[in-house]
Amino acid sequence: MNAWRHRGEPPAARGPRRPSHFDYSRVSLTFTSDGTDCAGWLYRPDGVDSPPVVVMAGELATDRRFGLRTYAERLAEAGYAAFVFDYRNTGDSDGEPRNLVAPDAQIADWHAAVDGLRERPEIDGNRVVLWGAGLSGGYALQVAAEDRRVAGVVAQNPMLDGSAVMGGRGVRGTLAALAAGVRDKVQSRLLGPYRVPVVGDGTSMSVFESRSVRVAYRELLSPGSAWRDETPARVFLSMFRYDAVSDPEAITCPALLVAGTRDELAPADDVASLADKLDNATLVELPTDHFAHYDTAFEQTFGHVLSFLQTIRS
Repeated sequence: MNAWRHRGEPPAARGPRRPSHFDYSRVSLTFTSDGTDCAGWLYRPDGVDSPPVVVMAGELATDRRFGLRTYAERLAEAGYAAFVFDYRNTGDSDGEPRNLVAPDAQIADWHAAVDGLRERPEIDGNRVVLWGAGLSGGYALQVAAEDRRVAGVVAQNPMLDGSAVMGGRGVRGTLAALAAGVRDKVQSRLLGPYRVPVVGDGTSMSVFESRSVRVAYRELLSPGSAWRDETPARVFLSMFRYDAVSDPEAITCPALLVAGTRDELAPADDVASLADKLDNATLVELPTDHFAHYDTAFEQTFGHVLSFLQTIRS
């Protein structure tokens, strides 16, 4: 067993502290991935020359406004640059169809973002850390396996396979979801995509059918957000065969895996099993669900993330 395991105490019931805007600056950047312009925010700490940079992306079918800005602000306050980006077809990035979940393309976006950041003079391109949450946590681990120059990776409640999306529907529900995915693939060639809700209202088939997930997604929406609760139904086909880390031994950089013991989407046992297969992994298990890390468990989670980053930086 290679992972060091820490079981945290129950988190305090309060939200995250927001730092002063005098502690950091934020600039909008774009990068190109397979010919598509993707948008991001670069947070830069005040008074720090050539800081390490943490590259960040979030939950399935969301944009960079879903719970990531507070992490980026606090990282900048602590002396790290943070780059928070939207995948192609998502948020402020270009591309159609909108809100498409396509693992191979989105992993390519990670690589394009990292390659672009390494060329920027105001940050240290030799100290790039990946930070992903949910589905992006799985992506970040895969990118770390493919890019040996990455200094470290943080996977927060990583979705390691598609069972969280496909599981729990029963045979009939699973077949209906796969049929919707096939319909989308066929229909999109002539009429445009066939879309399904990401969380919906509980009256029809959606990607996530849990009421608790539905509430959490809506709570993460920023005021005035333009996010639309829909995605092309081919997401079911993608998730049916999705496996985040086919070769754990390829991840050689330090890795921090954060798991919630009450997580329905990224079971803590799966995260712990992966940690055992990594050569240089730290596993943190907290008594939380999937989304508490953005709110009630933020301070405790961020503390572990910051401690991990400091070990890489030293």
